[in-house]
Amino acid sequence: MFLNNNFQRISIFDRFNNLPQYQKDMLLNSWAHTFQEIIFPAINEDRFSVLYSDKPSRPNSPVNVIIGALILKEIYQLSDVQLLGSIFFDERFQYALRLTSEERPPVSYNTFTNFRNRVYAYERFTDIDLIKQEVESLAQLIAEHLNIDGQKVRMDSFMVASSCKNLSRIELVYTVNYQFVKMLSKSYNDLIPEECKCYLEKGNKNDTIYRTKDSESVTKLQFLLKQSKNLYDTGIDAGEKVTETEEFKTLKRMLGEQTKDDDNFNVIEPKENKDISPDSLQNPSDPDATYRYKYDDNIGYVANVTESFDEDNSVITSYDFQPNTYSDEQFSEDTIEKIGNKNTDKDDTINTENEKKQEINSTMDISENLSQTSKTEENKDLIQIFIDGTYYSFKLARKALSMGILLIPGELTGRKPAEDKMGYDKFEIDEQTQKVTECADGKKPVKSDYNEDTSTYTAKFDKEDCNNCPYASICRIQEQVKFYTVRFTEQRYATDKLRELMKTKEFIKLTNQRAGIEGVPSVFRRKYNVDNMPVRGLVRSKLLFGFKTAASNVKKLLKGLRLAGI
Repeated sequence: MFLNNNFQRISIFDRFNNLPQYQKDMLLNSWAHTFQEIIFPAINEDRFSVLYSDKPSRPNSPVNVIIGALILKEIYQLSDVQLLGSIFFDERFQYALRLTSEERPPVSYNTFTNFRNRVYAYERFTDIDLIKQEVESLAQLIAEHLNIDGQKVRMDSFMVASSCKNLSRIELVYTVNYQFVKMLSKSYNDLIPEECKCYLEKGNKNDTIYRTKDSESVTKLQFLLKQSKNLYDTGIDAGEKVTETEEFKTLKRMLGEQTKDDDNFNVIEPKENKDISPDSLQNPSDPDATYRYKYDDNIGYVANVTESFDEDNSVITSYDFQPNTYSDEQFSEDTIEKIGNKNTDKDDTINTENEKKQEINSTMDISENLSQTSKTEENKDLIQIFIDGTYYSFKLARKALSMGILLIPGELTGRKPAEDKMGYDKFEIDEQTQKVTECADGKKPVKSDYNEDTSTYTAKFDKEDCNNCPYASICRIQEQVKFYTVRFTEQRYATDKLRELMKTKEFIKLTNQRAGIEGVPSVFRRKYNVDNMPVRGLVRSKLLFGFKTAASNVKKLLKGLRLAGI
């Protein structure tokens, strides 16, 4: 049964009041006081009421104590046992969690594990991440205390390694087969095919995997896959009592991913290595982990952090955690929608102001907004998101601008333009008529059109003007029978304008503001051991990453208040 924690305030009988003054001063000037004054009372216990029964029963352990303790655990990199010891014997932990009024802390050895399991099960069932909601809510509170207005945002992503072993294809197939045979041996021993009973013999793994010559590896892989097929048929014949097990589902998935397309697995032939999908099973102990090469091989996940900042402070206001095949461009789109939707959720007055902004933005070019921002370094009408090139696309930039957001890339991906040709940005375009009005030499076209279906500009110029043009050798215009013609898309035009703008000192200075977030991946690896999380699976890993994010934000709060003299 869910109950809120009644110990929100320190009572007059609290043992804190009996401490010597110098010890009181030590606590009041420590991190514990800031934590119990700002973070602890802001934890929304009601958010987690859905994890508990609404029927009369034994009440839950205080949720704010659990959440607060798990944040402190990540700050100090403690195990559950060490955390429990700190809560029982460290006055600072008790003060931070407002437990100094209690005779005994309301937590036990299994409290944290049981709570994590409840949160995990709830997300698996509903796809609602309660920890993420709470961490991002606390992040907004921290931003307010640090006077960060949220007008400037920067993003970065980084790979998070799974703790599972990187298996070869032979090791993978053998491991899946072994787990299925082991499951059968516990309840359905008579179903194990005779040729597969060797999986239960001691030393069989080493003989099968590690004493195989390289020249025999393909043959060995095919042999193991045929055993997989026999085990699959055994499961099908046994019916739901076997086919509904996780071991059978993993076996079926592995066969589908490792063999050439055949829904019924009638022909068992291994796929070529290059044909194996990055999101295929990497290790049955972590079925959600995927493969990606970015700077180096990675099996696991990718984290994306969105940080609001000003000149003095920063805070991670949002984060995401996905299989590592998730692209930065998709993260960018998700963030744009999230921030854009927040803008539309404000009160009517602000909504009216946003509508006015969007009317203005709809008549302004992306490059013009970027140019204006780079010159003044301020643009209160738009939320600025500083990104690298992998987050940027022309389509996303337009979508963001329509939602009151300005994407500011530090670089662009894709093929670079030829150095011996000038960009299409040298042609002038009337935004009202959407027609090319003149070329780099100031000559007006004989005819100009805009195709709305393909978003393409076309302009025809007099041959005499082009033949005498000083830019003829570098111009992208093409000679035709009657005219010289130039044709380019709206996206190419905007990209060329942006490339020119990115060469200016003002724009370079503007984009340098993103540099602060590039140290975040290193911090999460060094201080929070994000590549060595003692859990497996997407949901459990994301849950733990959320507490690490909260820990990082609390430390930013403590540092920010200390620097401000508060």
